[in-house]
Amino acid sequence: MRIGLLAAVIAGFWLVAYADLERARDRALQDGLRQTANLSRLLEEDARRILVVAGRALYAVAEGGRIPPYLLADAVGFSGAETGPGLALRSLLVVEPDGRVREAVGLDAPTSVAGTPPAEAARTGSAAFVGPYQEPGGGWRAALVRPLADGGGVVMAILDLDRFARLYATQDIGPRSYILLYGEDGVVLAYSRPSEFLDRDRAAFAAFVPRLPSGESIRTLSGFDPSQGRDRIGTVRRVADLPLYVYVRISAEDVLAGWYADRWKRVLETTAVSVVVMLLALLALRQLGRLETTTQALRASERRSQALFDSSFQIMGLLSPDGRVLALNRPACALAGLPAEALIGRRAWEFRGWARTDELAEAFRQSIGKAASGLFVRYETDVIADGVTRVMDVTIKPVFDDRGDVSVLVVEARDITERVEAAGRLAAALDQAEAANRAKSAFLATMSHELRTPLNAIIGFSDIMLHELFGPLGSPRYQDYARHVQNSGRHLLDLINDVLDMSKLEAGRYTLDESWMEPAAAIETCRALAAVPADAGGVTLAVDCAPDLPGLLADERALRQVLLNLLSNAVKFTPRGGRVTVTAGVEAGGGLAIAVCDTGIGIPADALARILEPFQQADSSIPGRFGGTGLGLSICRDLMALHGGSLSIDSEPGRGTTVTIRFPAARVAQPVAADGMQA
Repeated sequence: MRIGLLAAVIAGFWLVAYADLERARDRALQDGLRQTANLSRLLEEDARRILVVAGRALYAVAEGGRIPPYLLADAVGFSGAETGPGLALRSLLVVEPDGRVREAVGLDAPTSVAGTPPAEAARTGSAAFVGPYQEPGGGWRAALVRPLADGGGVVMAILDLDRFARLYATQDIGPRSYILLYGEDGVVLAYSRPSEFLDRDRAAFAAFVPRLPSGESIRTLSGFDPSQGRDRIGTVRRVADLPLYVYVRISAEDVLAGWYADRWKRVLETTAVSVVVMLLALLALRQLGRLETTTQALRASERRSQALFDSSFQIMGLLSPDGRVLALNRPACALAGLPAEALIGRRAWEFRGWARTDELAEAFRQSIGKAASGLFVRYETDVIADGVTRVMDVTIKPVFDDRGDVSVLVVEARDITERVEAAGRLAAALDQAEAANRAKSAFLATMSHELRTPLNAIIGFSDIMLHELFGPLGSPRYQDYARHVQNSGRHLLDLINDVLDMSKLEAGRYTLDESWMEPAAAIETCRALAAVPADAGGVTLAVDCAPDLPGLLADERALRQVLLNLLSNAVKFTPRGGRVTVTAGVEAGGGLAIAVCDTGIGIPADALARILEPFQQADSSIPGRFGGTGLGLSICRDLMALHGGSLSIDSEPGRGTTVTIRFPAARVAQPVAADGMQA
């Protein structure tokens, strides 16, 4: 019996020893996981700091177009760019689109990047991350590229990827373990162990390295690693919010190397009862200490969580799926008008502070039911707080357990009263603006009839008087007066037509009457009409169009109106002895461009931005000296916009003005080959 009891005790000791060894193995694995997590945090911070420094340097150079004086020292002076074994930021380059280096600072700064992987980014002038790529000397590099603000090239920060590899190689994680720095596409940027296999193909591990979904920054991994064929534990961590990852992968053999060494020693120690008893006592005490520490940490965590919960200005609460209150913060208790002890455990819709009417209580209950079924619920309701009705934005979010069942509901309510009132004021202002616009349209329509009818009579009767259809007028002054009356009437009618055309264009009621037409014929017609005022003002008017202009799909009346407006302005603002030239031709992209160029007074640069707006003039004195309402160019711009084209102005005071209108290639007839087929 004693032998059996001794055997049982010995067996118990062995069982205890075995159990303890298994616990030690688990602890070693957990320690390894913590090691990978801590190490990955340090390496992620190292990479993030380097990229932040490089990004700030890129931003400073991109905005100024040159390397600032404080960066003109050697690259080792870049704050935060040197960490660990060697320099991370090798050089900073300002590169022309053809690959020539305009300015450089740092180590190994080349005179040109032509023929290197960053050259394409320099040519396109786009922001990019280029790498990894290998320099002729064998070093691995990556380039951060940012376009200059003036569009005249790019700025590049050249990163030394070998520096990361040297840093990772200094970490004591075991001979079968490794550290990786790689991108979202799985291409490895740096590797802690020399590998000819990876040097030949940096994407060799793309199918095996882990990636994290959006919103997740860290993940611990354990199990079989297909890339190495061994069990491993590790931590992958995203570098800031960038598509880069630091992966610390430790082989299970490396983690358990110490455990393997202790195993036989522990077996021998179990043969001594005293040692075993003492060891068990020590283990028990240590376990109790750990349990107490864990309990204290758990309580502290609960206190911190409750403090954060209560400090929120929003109304927050936790409900069970059947609607019973589990937890509330202070604003929620204040709205209900009861302490938390009186609310927890009861149905949420039973309190009038949260649902002041039976209808609102029923709606609250139904919303909780929808959320309990797994749906995200959001709605607006009104509550009375401090005697004032407030509008609340309420959300109810289900939280699922490991089995996919809803375990708890999170309720949040935000006060959106000011936003709702602002939306109401905005809607009222919009209604007023639309009413004012309708009133303006009605006024213009009425004035169109009221003004055009007497003006037509004035123009018609003055024409009869000028031609003396019913006999002589008598004094020659009457003919001058009749001519002045007719000219004034026509001028006023033109002004009214401009205002009405502008009103139609602004309201979007101007309809194009499109057809295929000959632009050369329209230009000649407008030239003939503008020749009379040009001759009267002593201005030479010429047309220089390309031969065989193609047909144009456009509203001919609108095109003539645009050309006459441009010719009228050019003749009006060109002094005697000057010249106005009309040119037309097909541009490289297939579009048709018509330009009106004069040698007149020109337009100041500060007036070019406003001259295309309605009722605007380049100079406030122009209406008194030359006349006009300031609507002509605005109408021309809008008519070209209806055609899908554009109007541009190039002018310099004292040297003249060139106004160019452009029609898109879709409105220009394609040239026809000799066999009748389109070329």
